[in-house]
Amino acid sequence: MAVPWGLVVFLFGIVYGYVTPGRQDKVGLFKTALLVGVVLGILFALVGFVVDLSPVGFASGQDVLGFIVSVVVLSLLFVIGAWIGDWLEGAVRTRPAP
Repeated sequence: MAVPWGLVVFLFGIVYGYVTPGRQDKVGLFKTALLVGVVLGILFALVGFVVDLSPVGFASGQDVLGFIVSVVVLSLLFVIGAWIGDWLEGAVRTRPAP
């Protein structure tokens, strides 16, 4: 069974955006999330490269183009997840108490 690497990275992004204290400005969050996303993307793409399994489900896991595409896609998934997590944090914390 294939591991849904994209979903794992996306969920990591949501958790990262949620646990980062306070509402972040989108540019600062984008820069930090992009850096973390690239690191995670490289790690998961390397795992895919070693086991000959593409982390994003397309392209071969054993070529450079597949590696680069995997890193880019996983990084973008992390950034989107971080934005959603930051939005969730703001929505939960600003909700009035009953």
